[in-house]
Amino acid sequence: MLDLIQLHSCSLDTLRRGECIEALEEAKKQGKVRYIGYSGDSLAAKWAIECGRFDALQTSVNIADQECVDLTLPLALQKNMGVIAKRPIANAAWRYDSRPDNGYHVEYWNRLQALKYPFATGDKRQDTGPDGAAGTALRFSAFQPGVHVCIVGTSRPERWRQNAELLRAGPLSAETVKMIRDRWREVATPEWTGQT
Repeated sequence: MLDLIQLHSCSLDTLRRGECIEALEEAKKQGKVRYIGYSGDSLAAKWAIECGRFDALQTSVNIADQECVDLTLPLALQKNMGVIAKRPIANAAWRYDSRPDNGYHVEYWNRLQALKYPFATGDKRQDTGPDGAAGTALRFSAFQPGVHVCIVGTSRPERWRQNAELLRAGPLSAETVKMIRDRWREVATPEWTGQT
């Protein structure tokens, strides 16, 4: 039996048709899977929560991708859904001195250029401590209300220990969270939707 199977990044129209969800529900009914989830962002993720058919949500949660903080995380918390934060360190896009060539790095890098967070600029972006760029980004995501686990992709296995150490510092101060959220509200445009 699988613990969790997720429907990944299908459109809102596909979700509404329901065939994919029915297949997951059948697998659950047959005892092949314990929980079913949706992996995606924005209005599709909101619908997936509101439909009441999923046990879990995997969604982008990070300093450069905050749409979910208002749109979906409160709903998921209210529905008692498990939440997996994907891209919790915004692909570490602050580490690039110039615009990267491709991938989510590009959109996150562009957003961070506009956001200009003090912990993700200058020398602080290279700081490996809990108040440096990676530590602040990871702690912001991991301690959002409703988030249960973070997926931090890496090609370096030693990173899991480093990330665990960063999280030992606990939640960010209320002032730091407020600064990050206020700056987002000030700068983010309607096009800054969740990066699925």
